[in-house]
Amino acid sequence: MGLSLNITKCIYCNKEFERFGIAKKFCSQNCVIEKHKSVLREKQEGIEGVDYIICHLCNSKVQRIYGKHLEKFHKISSEEYKKLFPESPLCCDKDLYNISVNSGKHMKEEKYRQMVSKQMMGENNINSKTKTDEITRQGRSPFSQVFYERLNKPAEDRAIFVKRALKDRITFWELQYFINKGMSEEEAKIFRKSKKFSLVYCINKYGEEEGLGIWKDRQIKWQKNYKHSNYSKISQILFKSIYGIIKDDFNSIFFAEILDNGINNEYNLELNNKIIKPDFFVKDVNKIIEFDGVYWHRSKPENVKRELERDLSICENGYNVLHINESDYYKNPEEIIKKCVDFIYEK
Repeated sequence: MGLSLNITKCIYCNKEFERFGIAKKFCSQNCVIEKHKSVLREKQEGIEGVDYIICHLCNSKVQRIYGKHLEKFHKISSEEYKKLFPESPLCCDKDLYNISVNSGKHMKEEKYRQMVSKQMMGENNINSKTKTDEITRQGRSPFSQVFYERLNKPAEDRAIFVKRALKDRITFWELQYFINKGMSEEEAKIFRKSKKFSLVYCINKYGEEEGLGIWKDRQIKWQKNYKHSNYSKISQILFKSIYGIIKDDFNSIFFAEILDNGINNEYNLELNNKIIKPDFFVKDVNKIIEFDGVYWHRSKPENVKRELERDLSICENGYNVLHINESDYYKNPEEIIKKCVDFIYEK
């Protein structure tokens, strides 16, 4: 039986066209693309820059511009797009975070490491010096500043990634040094971790009173020199809304806000045995608001334990603390703002 021929309307532009069979819904490939763009414009939710970015060529809301979106819909490269819109990012914060978290997960299994190693040997490696130049190779590595420049992301994003990726890492040469001293590999890793400049390390080395003093001095010096902490853009929207409501009633309000002089307007709050940077601090009434973002406050046991210990220390030192969950703020911003303001004015 041959294909049936009938007249139908394109579901995007309503133009009538001859349809062969029953599957075709669009009169042209252009309508397919335009329909897809319109879906993208409505699909993404959340905050621009955090959950999505806008393509300046078609006004679509997408998590990333580079790659399939530019190739399929605009037939240009990310380099060409950057020339057209030099100040526009190529991906949102959430996409960049997913890259760093999910990158190389499968490589934890030995069989995959061996398989990929064989596939990527010599000139088969996409980063082989025979195929690429140094700038291209750097642009593919999240450890390189070029990677973030290519995506129009701030330098602080690299610092955050490197700090997380290198946490508790021991290099090959460090490991060899301790093994040569007679330690096993596991003993070397434990010993290397214990040598970090922690409160326990200071007390063990200098005694309780002197060790606590040395550790506090180092913490205060480090906090003053560290201009940027891990805070989300969405939290800034909330904090600035609260600040706008209460600013005339209080003299000392602190939250993570980069000022024109490059200094971070956070407060270094000294507790019994630690120094913290509250997310939002009203010193006049000893009220603290902590914004629990989905990136940095996932419900892992170690995270929960750390937050409980931190809150206990805050309360023991005479401060009241309120936690705001990022997902709750997304659902009802007005209600969360009111909750925070009521907490600050509460006697």
